[in-house]
Amino acid sequence: MRGLMLGCVLALLLSGCNYHNDLKNLQLIYATSVDLNEKNDVVTTVTIQSPGGKERTAPVHEVLSATGPTLQESLYKKIGLQIAGPIGTSKNQVMLIGDKLAKKDIANLLDSTFRNANDPMLAKVAIVRGNAGDLIRLDRIGSATAGEYLRKIIMSARYETVIPSITLHSLYPMLHDPGRDPVIPLLRKESDKAVVDGLALLHVRKFTGYSLTPEQSTLCLLMYGVKADLCVITRNIDPESPHREPSDYLSLNISNLHRDKKVWINEDGQVQVKLDLRMKGSVVEFAHEGLGEKEQIAQLSQRFSEILTEEAKEICTLTQRANSDALGIARDVMAFYPNEWKKLNWETAYPKVNFQVSLKVDIISHGIIN
Repeated sequence: MRGLMLGCVLALLLSGCNYHNDLKNLQLIYATSVDLNEKNDVVTTVTIQSPGGKERTAPVHEVLSATGPTLQESLYKKIGLQIAGPIGTSKNQVMLIGDKLAKKDIANLLDSTFRNANDPMLAKVAIVRGNAGDLIRLDRIGSATAGEYLRKIIMSARYETVIPSITLHSLYPMLHDPGRDPVIPLLRKESDKAVVDGLALLHVRKFTGYSLTPEQSTLCLLMYGVKADLCVITRNIDPESPHREPSDYLSLNISNLHRDKKVWINEDGQVQVKLDLRMKGSVVEFAHEGLGEKEQIAQLSQRFSEILTEEAKEICTLTQRANSDALGIARDVMAFYPNEWKKLNWETAYPKVNFQVSLKVDIISHGIIN
């Protein structure tokens, strides 16, 4: 009996030592990118932080890359053979997808990630113009890892109402939602830094190749009823001016948003959408005098409203051209017209949806300068 107990104690101690050694040698992934090469193989690139040893005090960062038929094969098997220790994905902060690969089924691509309970589902997801691995290889800013650097860029754009917060956790149900096509943040490499380039429009879980500019992305989010902590919109209110001067531009910080969306089907079976946005904004910058006068404020509000209304119509046209239901019109049709929905072929019906869009901006403050 004593021998059996002694054996159990030794087994626990030995397993504890192995567990400690595994943690000591754990290779932590801080950023991941996936691309498609000319052979249609998945190219996975990661930045790994190895724990510091006795001879060094700071962790070591390195970039590794491997190819395989799937993300699972290239990451866990091919890259796993290049490092001395088990791979740890719990610290992965971003998942970047090259635009060429994003035009394939994203749900199939990320299947292993969605199934793995150890993968961090709060990792930010973005599509990259060109090679996504190029952003993983960027020189780090200060002591930050590439993952931290990219995550902060994405979070900053989300704070300023340029992109929505898309994580692995939020992306999975969106990819399987028949009522709305997801939009995913779009990045690009510019010199030695990463830049937010707007939103990628998806259809049937694939990148359509169409995208919204950062300015259009902000307006699209407002049309969907989403406003983050900061939302500054700058527009040229005098496009006919022969010279582009700073005084031609008006910057407003949107402080209040009210959205009214109505979806119905007319007698001819065509889907109708009426979208009205009412916003209140404060002047951030406008190099003109006379803002203390009500007539001037009313004129600026009217002009700004006209500009945003035209841009909103262009966004609707672009989403229809891409056949990307970014505003979730199908969800409303499914909810309120279930019988008609069963008869609709949304692939051909959505491009024919009649959008009636109106945006009204009221300037409620002009700062301390009259």
